[in-house]
Amino acid sequence: MPSIRRYSRLHPTVFFLLGMVCMTGVVILIVAHISVIMNIRDFSVPVVGQLPQLERRLHALTEQAELTELHAAVRTGSQSEKVAMFALPSEMDMTRFIATFEVISDVFKRDGVLASMDEIEVSEPEQEDDATVRTVTTELVLRDDGLKNLLLLIQISGLLTVGDLLTEEESTLLVDRIEQENPSGIVALEQFLSADLLQYAKNPKTYEEQLKRSFTSTVLLNALENVLRTSLLYDVKHLLRSEVGEILDGYKLWPMQSMAVREIALEPGTEPNWFTVNLTLDVFSAEK
Repeated sequence: MPSIRRYSRLHPTVFFLLGMVCMTGVVILIVAHISVIMNIRDFSVPVVGQLPQLERRLHALTEQAELTELHAAVRTGSQSEKVAMFALPSEMDMTRFIATFEVISDVFKRDGVLASMDEIEVSEPEQEDDATVRTVTTELVLRDDGLKNLLLLIQISGLLTVGDLLTEEESTLLVDRIEQENPSGIVALEQFLSADLLQYAKNPKTYEEQLKRSFTSTVLLNALENVLRTSLLYDVKHLLRSEVGEILDGYKLWPMQSMAVREIALEPGTEPNWFTVNLTLDVFSAEK
């Protein structure tokens, strides 16, 4: 019992001080506990609250990716068939090629922008890289706007879709904008870019309005309008919406076989804005 008697002789002040120390420790623990709770409230709770939204977005993006892959797979098969049959055939279809130029010349003559076109001369095939090339030459008497439209048709020969006409920078701009502003609209953009060029030219508003419904911000809409206004698509849309596009579609001459200008020589005509044009083209096919 000597230990009990020894503690009983301690002054009450000592017990008071010991109690204060214990209370201070308790207060420190309570403050630390409150701090942990506040951290959970400020950081963990908002994250937990965002989880359903993040899960929905992940689900939406997963579906968009799957739809894009499916759409690309279907489109690739269809476009590959068109390329193999029309744009880059296994061998050059002379009848179809000549018919293309004949119907274009007929339309241009009716429009008063073409006076004459000589017979088309075709060279023997030459192997060049992975394609076979034939050189085609002819002479035409054209007005300046007729020449512009003829060169534009040659430039888009072999192209099939809206996206084919856009530069890499223009396509990247649209993709980047829609990924930043509205990732769920990427499928609508993919469908627009893969739309048949001639069908789009016939009714551009339908395709454009469908895409614009996925462009929810002013930034996106401005980017789209800028591309539609400044790209090659603008001139091609107006050209193919004219009688030229109707004739090519009506005679099943679209898409045209892939070709490119090798050489062009201009001589002033007898009237202002008219030219005699000596035109040499490279026409491509996949034959071996």
